[in-house]
Amino acid sequence: MRHYVGLSESDLRTKRLETPIYYEPEKLINSHLLMAGMSGCGKSFQAVNFLSSAVRAGIEIDVFDSHDELHILPGSQPCMFSQATCYGYNPLELDLDPHTGGVNRQIDFFVRLITEVTPQFGIRQESALRHLLLDTYTAGNIFQDDRASWKKRRITEEYRKMLIAEGRQEELKNFYPTLEDLKEYAKGKVVELTIGADNKCVSKLELLTRLRKHLTTLGTKLEKSVDDEAIVKLQEKIAIQKKKCTETYKEFIETMQTGREVDDVLKYNSVDVLVSVLQRLMLLSSTGILSANTPPFESSRVRVHQMRSLTHEQQVLYTKLRLRSIFEKYKGMGATECGSELRHIIYIEEAHKFFVNDPNDIINVIAKEARKFGLGLWCASQQPTSFPESFLTNVGATILLGLHSSYWRRAASMFRISENSLLSVKPKEVLAIKMQKESAADPPFLNVVVPNPNNTLGKRALQSLVA
Repeated sequence: MRHYVGLSESDLRTKRLETPIYYEPEKLINSHLLMAGMSGCGKSFQAVNFLSSAVRAGIEIDVFDSHDELHILPGSQPCMFSQATCYGYNPLELDLDPHTGGVNRQIDFFVRLITEVTPQFGIRQESALRHLLLDTYTAGNIFQDDRASWKKRRITEEYRKMLIAEGRQEELKNFYPTLEDLKEYAKGKVVELTIGADNKCVSKLELLTRLRKHLTTLGTKLEKSVDDEAIVKLQEKIAIQKKKCTETYKEFIETMQTGREVDDVLKYNSVDVLVSVLQRLMLLSSTGILSANTPPFESSRVRVHQMRSLTHEQQVLYTKLRLRSIFEKYKGMGATECGSELRHIIYIEEAHKFFVNDPNDIINVIAKEARKFGLGLWCASQQPTSFPESFLTNVGATILLGLHSSYWRRAASMFRISENSLLSVKPKEVLAIKMQKESAADPPFLNVVVPNPNNTLGKRALQSLVA
């Protein structure tokens, strides 16, 4: 990929030379890119230009568009994610890699995501969600210690409903469970703990516990009693109580169906906790982003995920589910031959909102490890100083399009750029770009005149592009 950025401002003003500046990610330490600028400074315009060059180079692209502005990319296939469209991806599908996939890894990833977007999620809610997920997989005959069981078929929501309507539930075990299966399982547990329906074993266990406590109380009274008549009456009550305990225990054993009923009581001992987990799942999935209704991207190599209709939490959840899938795909393909080839670009609008201080978070993993697999992470934001230092110090190219003056002091320190240089950046006219090459320890920012027919220098940059 070779993208024309513009002309060197210094050479143009002082030497009258038209020195073109190109962005060539394969020549940098990695193909990650940060594009920062306040609203109205031309960020979307530049993003379209950079991405269009990538399209022409034949690079596959996924755009996560928070503002629904980037569907104009040539050859792109946009898809809107909302309550009306109900497109999404099944979060319970498994990675089949024995080292990075399986039931436990998928549960860890999903629970971590839910916890990230739900600050009020406590330890008990997290534990309950883990148990619900594990039991849902088990119900579908998918087990962590049986790799052969990991491979299932994908299902659509429509086909799932049809199987249930026709009473063919057993056939569901041929497919990956869905969020609907998870929610149905959770609802069943709530009912069991609330009214004991369809769970006679649990009811008998609770009755046995109460009878046994009463027996202990009678025994204590017998030990303290000195009245012969009272002793005889207590002994009779104890005999009756023992008989009840014996009969109830027998009924408890006979009503056990799976052998896991006692474990269920320990795992799901709070209706409130289960209800809070279920409500959160329903809220996050209300737009369909966690459904099995795959979006109609078909064979398009440029996919624009339009997320303006989603809440911030839903955007984070959806984006990171897709990022993990993309990363695992290219990781499975192995490292590129030269180690710097760019195969796929992930572009994220308002990207600072998606970063967290967790080294195992998928964005941080991509930032650290994706270069050798041909993945480039392109981030755009109005708040460049909100990114973690680990990303800012390891990005191949940083582009400043015009920052609000309130960011200048921090930006000057974080990016090692003078405030005078920031002052010379003019939205839609002059940008500052730093390209980190392997041969340069700390290259300076370079001011570049961008192609623009509305000003004199911009016209020259535009003419140079045409030429």
